[in-house]
Formats: sequence, C-alpha cells, structure tokens
Amino acid sequence: MEHTLSPLQQEVLNKYKQLSLDLKALDETIKQLNHSQHRQQHDQQITVSPDEILQEMREIEVKIGLVGTLLKGSVYSLILQRKQEQEALNRSDR
Repeated sequence: MEHTLSPLQQEVLNKYKQLSLDLKALDETIKQLNHSQHRQQHDQQITVSPDEILQEMREIEVKIGLVGTLLKGSVYSLILQRKQEQEALNRSDR
C-alpha cells in the first residue's frame, strides 16, 4: 500500500525536520557554552546555575521585545509622516 503526501503535509514534515535540526543545534551550542563557561569558572571557583542563565535569557528576550516594539512604532510613525506629506502635496497641487 503506497502512501503519498500532499504538498502541505510534506511542507509541514519538512518544517518539523528543520525545527528538530535547529533544536539539536541549539542544544549543542548551549552545551558548548556551558562547557566553556564551566572551564573558565572552574579556574575562579564560580558556578552559574541553569536558572541564572535562564533568567539572563529572559531579560534579553524582554529587551529584544522592547526593541521590536520601538522599531514597529518608528516604522508606523514614518509611514504616517509620509502619508501626511503626500496628502499635503496633493492638496497644494490642486
């Protein structure tokens, strides 16, 4: 019995495959960071818990969200400004 996938099903499977690969790469990067950080801190006898790292990542996430919000606001403001300038030009041409 042969099963064929619809293009949408194949696309979803490909997205899951890519997500899996990305998560594995992220896991490997975190392991490398923890290992290198552990070696550096081993010399100084300081340890950083995963909870502290997670808290720092959350703080970075909040800052990135704030930057994104500011960027969206700036783009919206620029669009409105250009629209108003265009309307002013249209009125002056009449």
